[in-house]
Amino acid sequence: MAKLAAYRAKRDFTKTSEPAGKASRRRGASFVVQKHDASRLHYDFRLELDGVLKSWAVAKGPSLVTGEKRLAVHVEDHPLDYGDFEGTIPEGQYGGGTVLLWDRGTWEPDGDPHEGYDKGRLTFRLEGEKLHGTWHLVRMAKRPRERQESWLLIKAEDAYARTEDDPDVLDEKPLSVKSGRSLEQIAPDRPAKRSTTRKAPATKAVSPNAEKTTKRASAKAKPSDRSIEVAGVTLTHPDRVLWEDQGVTKQELAAFYAGISDWLLPHLVDRPLTLIRCPGGAEKKCFIQRHSWVGMSPFIHSDTVEDGTTKQEILTVRDIRGVVALVQSGVLEMHVWGATLADLERPDRLVFDFDPGEGVDWPAVIAGARAVRERLKALGLESFVKTTGGKGLHVVVPLKPRAPWKDALAFTRDIAEAMAADEPDRYTTTSAKQEREGRIFIDYLRNNREASAVAPYSTRSRPGAPVATPVTWEELSSDLKPNGFTVENLSNRLKALKRDPWADMGKADQVLPERARSKRAPRKK
Repeated sequence: MAKLAAYRAKRDFTKTSEPAGKASRRRGASFVVQKHDASRLHYDFRLELDGVLKSWAVAKGPSLVTGEKRLAVHVEDHPLDYGDFEGTIPEGQYGGGTVLLWDRGTWEPDGDPHEGYDKGRLTFRLEGEKLHGTWHLVRMAKRPRERQESWLLIKAEDAYARTEDDPDVLDEKPLSVKSGRSLEQIAPDRPAKRSTTRKAPATKAVSPNAEKTTKRASAKAKPSDRSIEVAGVTLTHPDRVLWEDQGVTKQELAAFYAGISDWLLPHLVDRPLTLIRCPGGAEKKCFIQRHSWVGMSPFIHSDTVEDGTTKQEILTVRDIRGVVALVQSGVLEMHVWGATLADLERPDRLVFDFDPGEGVDWPAVIAGARAVRERLKALGLESFVKTTGGKGLHVVVPLKPRAPWKDALAFTRDIAEAMAADEPDRYTTTSAKQEREGRIFIDYLRNNREASAVAPYSTRSRPGAPVATPVTWEELSSDLKPNGFTVENLSNRLKALKRDPWADMGKADQVLPERARSKRAPRKK
């Protein structure tokens, strides 16, 4: 109760709809960013730690520009329930104004978060719907008569960082991730304030409903207004080109998925989805979608599930009609959780993502995947491998869903860090771009509750219309490319296969070993 004493003392809960909440004993890793139109427009940045949301008021909002420092004033802890709050705080109440849920997801600290928080330097990775990659929170020296601590929120250099010439993410993605609304729509009678300190966007902002107004003309073919039906789903503008370099149309993508449904659906059905929507095609603006949207097909299912003391919405599909409905909505990538609706709190698949940095050749990635396979074998675990349709490989470990997410994350972290410690010139578990040059980033953070990995047989929104494809360990060679399987050639591969490369995936009778067994072996001399 004491943790939230300052929060409660500032609020009259008979007048405000904010949650009174209470400190939780659960150990979670959520983060949230709320756009807050109070006396001044600002952004509230919150990290879950010790059962509450540690909170900072960021005047200008987070920046994706590497090294750009944004003042973050440390404010009182908030209850976890606040992470789902969106609405209007009455005038005259503390923080009076409109609150919009701008982003949410999970965070992973670099090192001990308690030690970092106490010392005033937190480094962490975000996996949100809008914010991704590595960030720093650094406490500044306290000034005379300063009542609240001043920190700096700084974007680290990594694959998600932008330059000053790129669009400002705050202008590019202004709407709520919970409701899809703007500040004006949440509080229609209250004029929204504007920040006077931010730059104008470099390009026109794109809203999550951009597909409604996108009119695309291809050099190969102009989309018609006709509609067709694929797998019982109406497909509008079927001639719209989604990959210009390959000339792949919406109709061809829907037909591709319908043709490989027996291969695709076992890895997709009833798993929470993270979607990459590109209404104008792979070369146009894309955005992440985890929650329902206006006009969503009934073949795409929305469920509300418990998440500790709060609830969250997840999307799933149950059959090929759902997949085609995703295509209709401009989805070019389908990413899935490592758990199913049957047991969301216990993963049934672990993923090691081998992501090569600049200067790493393909045989080295193959060697890394084989190395983790051998470590897993030593622990009695069988694993499977797939190309990602990008640059790397995913090594997937099927499990009986017995262990909770925190144990899965700890187990995969131990193995990844052991590989990085044994061969630091080859591997790293740090996502920072400068740390990855010449090395392979072993991403174990996909083994968090709300994290996801590209689904087997999903396309990627990249040149060539590549497809993430399961392969056998014996197939891994310099002749096999991570983006070599595409919408155009995968069907022929599957027809020629005598056996599913992942045929034994569902037969694996194995559980997560005790963590003591996953400790790093002594370094070889």
